[in-house]
Amino acid sequence: MPVDTDPGLALQAENRELKSTIAALRAELEQARHLSEVAQANAESNVHAEIAQLRNAVSALRAELEHQDAAREDAVRTATSASQGEVRQLKATVGALHSALEQVRHEAEPRVHEAVALSKEELAQLRATGAALREALERARNTYEEAIAAVHAQHRAEIAHLQATVRELRARMQAGAAESRGAV
Repeated sequence: MPVDTDPGLALQAENRELKSTIAALRAELEQARHLSEVAQANAESNVHAEIAQLRNAVSALRAELEHQDAAREDAVRTATSASQGEVRQLKATVGALHSALEQVRHEAEPRVHEAVALSKEELAQLRATGAALREALERARNTYEEAIAAVHAQHRAEIAHLQATVRELRARMQAGAAESRGAV
């Protein structure tokens, strides 16, 4: 003997099933949001680490530059002190050593020009290094912004996809309910 199924019970069962599906989709959406947040946090952490490394490199270069400047100043002071001592000595023996003093001055001049040229070369290299570091920092900043934008775009796409799925499921649920009402 056939058993009559109550259409109300069938609708309730289908409604429970759709609610279960929606709950599962919501859980999946929440998990996708969480994964997106974790990915964004990881991307931010990586960029911060790269920026910290670049800052450390800049600090190390600054320290090295300061050390070189201090060494150069010390060398200049030492050279100046030595020159002053020589001048005092030469003044004491001006008469006999006057021609020797002119000879020393003549020989020292190319070395001073050479030292100045080397200093200028070193400064140009340091400026180039600073410019390269600024460019690297800008590239890192751009990479960071691109990564964040990509994570946001992926997140928005996933949300849009999930919303479309929910709308489709709602439409199916409403169509099923309408069919059930039409069959009754």
